[in-house]
Amino acid sequence: MHDTSSKGAPSQAGAVTTAQVVDGPGLVTLLRVVAAIGCLETLVQGLLAGMLLNGDVDSIDPHGVNAYVFELVVFLQVVAAVLLWRRNRWLTWPLKATIGLLVFTFTQTFLGLESSLAAHVTLGVALCAMETALVLRAFTLRAGSTTTPA
Repeated sequence: MHDTSSKGAPSQAGAVTTAQVVDGPGLVTLLRVVAAIGCLETLVQGLLAGMLLNGDVDSIDPHGVNAYVFELVVFLQVVAAVLLWRRNRWLTWPLKATIGLLVFTFTQTFLGLESSLAAHVTLGVALCAMETALVLRAFTLRAGSTTTPA
């Protein structure tokens, strides 16, 4: 999960991830906020799924509605990552991660609509882990100037 680009990226030694300095404090905040909301959405989805698996059939509708809310939040994560990437072309991991999450999210919705329960639950757990990793990694970004004064 380390960005191997050279401009603006610190060298990575061992398993410790150091902060990456990027332009755009508002964009960093935007990515953090939508990623945190996405992470919370996965927890709500897990709660609703658990209620459904426990026999509460009334939780199916909120689970379905929340799935579309989660898709919207993941789409907003992609938008935030694109805006951050446009400002910091060397920073590619947020864009790659959010696009991957979007693909997996659409796959998750498809599996749920097809009633493929085993795959749907497994991918749901994976999405929760991926969102958590995105939030943690987003907090390694530090806003500042990556350009040198002329």
